[in-house]
Amino acid sequence: MKSPLTIIILALLMGCTAVKKESNMFTISKIQQEKDGQTLFLKDNDNKVYTTIISIPNGNFIKVNEGDNIRIKIKEILDTDPPIIVSKHIEILD
Repeated sequence: MKSPLTIIILALLMGCTAVKKESNMFTISKIQQEKDGQTLFLKDNDNKVYTTIISIPNGNFIKVNEGDNIRIKIKEILDTDPPIIVSKHIEILD
């Protein structure tokens, strides 16, 4: 029989995995042109707003439009307002 602490830890780990998996799909709500790239304003399925920067120097630039649905491979999320997603790769979904 597993201890209550083990059960709680397993539940937290499973919950975090599900949130991370779902949180990599976004809709672009606004695009702001920057000096050497663009800032994308994103909304997830819960309408939470995030931003990410795409640029050639960052190695993650792709041609996108407002309203596009995208999937992001997330390197990290910076705790700002709104949170900034540091991305490894961005893919436009059909």
